[in-house]
Amino acid sequence: MNQYLIFRDTAFCACLLALLVTSPLVSAPALGDQVIEEIVVTARKRNENLQDVPAAVSAFNAVELEERGIDNLIEIGRLTPNITVNETTGIAAGAMQVYIRGIGYEAGYDPGVGVYVDDVYLSRPSGALIDVYDIERIEVLKGPQGHLYGRNTIGGTIKYVSAEPDDEMRIRTSAKVGTDDQRNFKASISGPLAEEALWGSVAVSQVGHDGYQTNVWNGGEYASPDILSARGTLVAQLGESLRVKLVADLMRDRSDPYVPTRVALNLDDPTGGLRASQGLLSGANQLPFLFPGAALLPPGVLLDTHISSDVDEVNSAHVKDGFDEYFIDTNRLSLTATWDFAEAWSLKSVTGVQETKRTQPSDFDGSDQLFINTLGRWDWDDFSQELQINYTGERINALLGFYYLDHEYRTTTFTQQRALLRLFVDHDKTTYEDERPEESMSFYANVDWDITDRMQLSLGGRLTTDKKKIRQLANVELTQYMAPLLNIPGVGPAPVVLSPAGAQSWPQIAPNLPPGLFLGFFSLEGTTFDQYREGITYPENKFGDDEWDEFTPSAKLSYRLSEETLIYAGWATGFKSGGFDYSGPELMAATYEPELVTTWSVGTKSTLLDGTLRLNFEAFLNIYEDKQLTDVRLDAGGRLIQYNDNVGDVETSGAEIEILWLPPVEGLTINFNLGLLDVDLNELIVEASPNMFVDLTDISELGHAPEMTAQARIQYTMPVSRFGALTFGLDADYRDEMFTRSPVDVSSAFESQSKSEARTLTNAFVSFNTLDDRWRVSLEGKNLSDKRVLENSFKVNNFILGGYNRGRTWGLTVTYQM
Repeated sequence: MNQYLIFRDTAFCACLLALLVTSPLVSAPALGDQVIEEIVVTARKRNENLQDVPAAVSAFNAVELEERGIDNLIEIGRLTPNITVNETTGIAAGAMQVYIRGIGYEAGYDPGVGVYVDDVYLSRPSGALIDVYDIERIEVLKGPQGHLYGRNTIGGTIKYVSAEPDDEMRIRTSAKVGTDDQRNFKASISGPLAEEALWGSVAVSQVGHDGYQTNVWNGGEYASPDILSARGTLVAQLGESLRVKLVADLMRDRSDPYVPTRVALNLDDPTGGLRASQGLLSGANQLPFLFPGAALLPPGVLLDTHISSDVDEVNSAHVKDGFDEYFIDTNRLSLTATWDFAEAWSLKSVTGVQETKRTQPSDFDGSDQLFINTLGRWDWDDFSQELQINYTGERINALLGFYYLDHEYRTTTFTQQRALLRLFVDHDKTTYEDERPEESMSFYANVDWDITDRMQLSLGGRLTTDKKKIRQLANVELTQYMAPLLNIPGVGPAPVVLSPAGAQSWPQIAPNLPPGLFLGFFSLEGTTFDQYREGITYPENKFGDDEWDEFTPSAKLSYRLSEETLIYAGWATGFKSGGFDYSGPELMAATYEPELVTTWSVGTKSTLLDGTLRLNFEAFLNIYEDKQLTDVRLDAGGRLIQYNDNVGDVETSGAEIEILWLPPVEGLTINFNLGLLDVDLNELIVEASPNMFVDLTDISELGHAPEMTAQARIQYTMPVSRFGALTFGLDADYRDEMFTRSPVDVSSAFESQSKSEARTLTNAFVSFNTLDDRWRVSLEGKNLSDKRVLENSFKVNNFILGGYNRGRTWGLTVTYQM
């Protein structure tokens, strides 16, 4: 499907839609007194009505989030179209993976969707899995946000805005029980501390349930969250013109994490599939001219090629203390000060500090046999400072800003690659010092000029300088298993690994075998059979230092057809920061360049039927250059390498419509959302070997880009005598089939198994609120049809591992507030 035709046709539909919504037919008066509540957002870094912002913005306040049963940020993916949100369970638990309009997080790179908590940017996806509590609203900004939000927002932005205390004293508690012995608890208290001068609040959240994954290897239960979160807020009014807000957050994650599930195995590739290795690693035990024990695997033991039919069953071993090592600790502090220093002028300062510690064990083969395991310990600190000067005039609103981020990242990792993966070599790499500091600085400006009472022109731009360094110090210990060359019928000359038992027995069978027959990766010392394994240790260090400058302008023109309807058209740019490729033995790390995007959009926003119908529409065309993608495979030297590079150009186009309707039936609410997306991979060229490039455009597709997403909801509230009100709600979330990683070689039956089938998830709830709104009891069911599909995946050489959505659950929540 041609993107330009899609964009042209959807733009034409937008114009027709704009004419339709201003016609007398849809302007007829509504029955009853219901109206849609106004939502104030800060998408343009000032308070505005959602319907006055000429951009695709979805916003959800605390009441709607509670009614829809949204427990954490992952679940916002079922509230708005063209967005997928998951935990990165296919590679490592505890991080959030967001895609908006097919663009988002790729492993090994900076995220493509920015996540902000109280206006502070979260630089890494780990620790961004935030529980929804003590919340005012969540905003989803779709499309590149380069001029106002800067780097790493080429797909869009998610803003989490916590509740702010005020003059009203509030106490709120809730407890939830449900499937797998679920036990969630939330509590908050807020109110004035000094009259008209100081306000404060404290909130806590505890989330936990038993595991629904079983690890056959050790009998343990996993996918069992145990997360404690807390937030404290102070707001001070210092005189008439200065207001200060201090927010402190902490999160302690002691979960038994989701363990990646085996999705697919590369068995039959003659150049390196597992069946080719099978004959060398275990088949030698059956050869008549060899003795038992010659192969690396014990007699009678074959390579593990099992894939369980139960998506909640894994068989995953780990060389260290296993997945019990997992934890995440996050501490955040933000200080926001707003000073109205003149009649039309204000200065806003946002200071952010964050500290995160994380330990993540990973088994990249999904087997109780050891192919490749890692254990990483990460520690990073962020300091950010943003300054904004705002001018509000009769016809002009202007913003001038400065942003600075200092990111200090440190890690130590231990990686074991066993001979089962590399045929005759154990490869143990200990990275004992890994520092990756980043510094980002930018200046930005935006002007909204009301040319007339109906027409507004918005112009903006941002100049960003990113600086990154890397300093990795590591030791590699190689242990070689002896490998005699044999002429195996049907295979030809082939190495057969000698296990310790085989090496000790060989001289008794073939005492006169010349040592030269043995294949060695490095020189052998002493006699062949006195030393059946040889180990060497060498350093594998990596250094890099680079910087990038990018200017990201934008322009938008909007026009009010009426008080109820706004139409707009825009052009914007954005970029995702460059970085380093860690592959290869070279001392200096190669650099990959920033990923760039240019987007065009047209849209309309309407509030009709006397405020009972909200209808928003946008069509878009995005052109991405220097697309950043990752591949993990064995290189020609037998090293397992993660390749990071700019490999392609991509175009995406589509449209979204979001409808909220309060029909002329008291208490009834209807939602409908539809998202269409087409992704065209124009170029994908990879370096298959040094100075040898391969064009994979025609056989590759990108993941997390379903052609259609849709949501529908119906909710009805009815009074129950003098006691209160009952509310019934039913919603469905549809997502088309999609690949769950990028890029995917669709000509490979192995890689094609990373596709997720189309699915519809259905949820329902019934709740009772007392007349004084103090008590609320809610019974909910999620994924009522128990539909299980692949959500994300990760390929390492011959293995694809993934994560599946959770099955059917129920929950009972009791809330008290005063």
